[in-house]
Amino acid sequence: MSDPRKPASDAAASSERHGRDLKAVNEKLRELTESLKSDRQRHASDARPPVPGASPTRTPPPAPGAQQDPVDLEKKRLAAELALAREAVAHASEERERLRARLGEIEQENQRVCDEYVAIQERSTELAHLFVALERIHSGLSRAETLAALQEIVINVVGSEELAIFERRGERLALLQSFGIDPEPWRERPADRGALGRAAGGALYVAGREDPEPGDEDVTAAIPLRVGDRVVGAIAIFRLLGHKPVLAETDHALFELLSNHAGLALHLRAGREIHAA
Repeated sequence: MSDPRKPASDAAASSERHGRDLKAVNEKLRELTESLKSDRQRHASDARPPVPGASPTRTPPPAPGAQQDPVDLEKKRLAAELALAREAVAHASEERERLRARLGEIEQENQRVCDEYVAIQERSTELAHLFVALERIHSGLSRAETLAALQEIVINVVGSEELAIFERRGERLALLQSFGIDPEPWRERPADRGALGRAAGGALYVAGREDPEPGDEDVTAAIPLRVGDRVVGAIAIFRLLGHKPVLAETDHALFELLSNHAGLALHLRAGREIHAA
């Protein structure tokens, strides 16, 4: 059976402990108050203005081994820490500027690499198109297949669905095949006038480089077809598709390839068919 007096004794003991703790706290507060009063009085006496006519009182330097004022020690410590902080800030600023300059160099280098990569990709695409075109030109077994290959190259690579392919016959250019145009006005053209006349003379015609002659307003390019030094025909390209407003440098490279290989392929297929007949 529990003792009913035990809770009363525990409460008394707890109250006694709290009393002691409170007394200790009061004692600490009293000591702190006295210390603050003493410091305030000392600082007030130091800050008191000198009496007129009296010689200034010089504070003697601290004797060796004497304890220095805590306020002076704190000021010196803060001054040292401030100097270190300023040095760290200056160093950080220099490092930031160095990193910023390096970042600018890296960005320029990255842009250069990206530009070179894009140029390589464009060149790779151009070479792929030229290779496919060359393969299509020489893979046909007949003249009709070679003409179909040329038509496919102009439509898919150059980007025009209006073209005409001519064969030179003396001083005239005879139409061999056309696509997307009315063939009647182009059945036969003189080999010494207009855009086709320039192509028949061995020069590549590209619209915009010079003023077109009457009747050539819709001609975008005229490509000579060569066999060695002889011009045996021409390809006329008319309006481009909507997604391609102008010719690019890659098109000029393709025109050079067509000029050197398409005429030879057509000439060889024609000779083979005549021989077979």
